[in-house]
Amino acid sequence: MLYKEARLAPTFHEVVLEIANLPLEQVPTRKMLAGLLVGWKNNFFAADLDYLEEVAKQAVNTPGPILECGSGLTTILVGLLAGRRGVEVYSLEHIPKWYTHVSDMLQRYCISGVNIYLSPLHDFGGFSWYQPPLASLPNDFRLVICDGPPTNQTPGGRYGLLPVLGQHLATNALILLDDADREGEIEVLRQWTTEAKMSVVQRELSSGSFALVTYLSRVNQFEVNQ
Repeated sequence: MLYKEARLAPTFHEVVLEIANLPLEQVPTRKMLAGLLVGWKNNFFAADLDYLEEVAKQAVNTPGPILECGSGLTTILVGLLAGRRGVEVYSLEHIPKWYTHVSDMLQRYCISGVNIYLSPLHDFGGFSWYQPPLASLPNDFRLVICDGPPTNQTPGGRYGLLPVLGQHLATNALILLDDADREGEIEVLRQWTTEAKMSVVQRELSSGSFALVTYLSRVNQFEVNQ
């Protein structure tokens, strides 16, 4: 289906330039997004088309700043749509090779407003998550793109977002949690909703599921070993 939607699409380079030249706050078409996915050539980790479309919709509207858990094609897209509006993007990546690749792509296409950090996974006691550069991060993230770290390789999966960076989320921040129908992410949502006030909207799709999680307020004070 993805390749059908991307049929006759321009090259990755041409699609990036096309999106970069869209009017501010205009969402790319599905054909553009499908072209990005096909051109990215990393289908195992690349975001699903429906999830990528939701990321694009939020990126053109959020007042920012934006936190991204795991870098990749969404880093490029959010930089193209939010970075050029002056909305700062902060991306955490734990794989050195992938960090270098995404950084090179940002530089190649002169995508501004994206701060990507090499953030190794750290044992916080009971779960592992990125070791973020806390002093360099804002305290009012309005949008979080949560597509990492890999659940099957990380104790606790994506749970660490709230205990580690909950204090850096603005009230009513929106978290886009990918793969929300998987066992690990279902458990993460269960834990989050017992430790914070949240509104969760599930988007069930033929290709999978993602959740739009609105962070309302803290219930418990998290204490983690930094």
